[in-house]
Amino acid sequence: MNRNIQWQSSLNRQSGISLVEIMIAVTISVVLLAGVEKIFVSSKHTYRVQDALSRVQESGRFASDFITKDVRMAGYSGCYQQTAPINMADLNGDGIPDPFADIGTQAVIGYEYGDLPASLTSTVSLTSADVQANTDVIVIMNAAPSDNVQLVGNLTTVNANIQLDAAATGLFQPNDILLISDCTAADVFAANNVSSGSGKITIAHSNSVNIGNFLSKTYGTDAMIMKVNKVAYYIGTNTNGNPALFRKRLGNGSAMITEELAEGIEDMQIEYGEDLTGDGIANRYVDADAAGLNMANVVSIRIGMLVETVDNNIAVQPQDYTFMDTVTTPTDNRLRRAFYTITKLRNRGIL
Repeated sequence: MNRNIQWQSSLNRQSGISLVEIMIAVTISVVLLAGVEKIFVSSKHTYRVQDALSRVQESGRFASDFITKDVRMAGYSGCYQQTAPINMADLNGDGIPDPFADIGTQAVIGYEYGDLPASLTSTVSLTSADVQANTDVIVIMNAAPSDNVQLVGNLTTVNANIQLDAAATGLFQPNDILLISDCTAADVFAANNVSSGSGKITIAHSNSVNIGNFLSKTYGTDAMIMKVNKVAYYIGTNTNGNPALFRKRLGNGSAMITEELAEGIEDMQIEYGEDLTGDGIANRYVDADAAGLNMANVVSIRIGMLVETVDNNIAVQPQDYTFMDTVTTPTDNRLRRAFYTITKLRNRGIL
């Protein structure tokens, strides 16, 4: 009987947890939870930084690739690689070849922001209001090798039209700027009419949109017709209010099409490698407004692009960055990376 009472009394004393034990348990739990939370927050921040830098890297490479491909092909005129193609296009009807159709001297033209001419509005539909302050603009021209189509008819100089095979269906439109090229000559002209019939595409090139009805020579079936590309690259502001790389390109009927290529491109600075000795090698790299620079002698181009994270709250504090040899401390918490490329113009100088 006494043994049972003692056992019951002992059981009653072991059935609860004291306030001190509860406080110790809660304290340990709080410490553990604080550690878990810190690890979670740190991991989340690390993920956001890595993801943002990956997007910066992607945008930088994407933008560089776009510009590099066009720069590399500047001045391309098919297999004709001698003097500049003869420019016959006269869309404005003033009797003078249109400068904006000159694939030779206009193959590469660069502009500093402070020197943007009013003529860009008529040539590439670009105004200074479209361009981010203190950034550069580059305009590139070349024939599009993907559009080359062979001549099949009207192979004389006294015809005001040429005929192509049916592969040209849908490729060309009235007022397109076109290049006809073989290995001995090349002409640039405007098409005033494009029609089809009897399995052929006929392109008229009368003096209503050219300085004359006829081409400069008799082209044979070895000649190719290509559409002239004209693109302008610049930094603008997109609909989200962020800086981005834009491109204006020549579409059908000489209309310029605006395209946003990559968001977060904050700055673009371009230097032009000028060949001063005629050996096809750049002797100096200078800005577009440098004294004495002749764009016709440019054989390579160096492009620097500054890419920023779209999110303003990636870094915990402003991060210094170096771009074009200048160190800058920003006023925001974005991360930035600089990308540089040097591209040779394949169709100029000694290859």
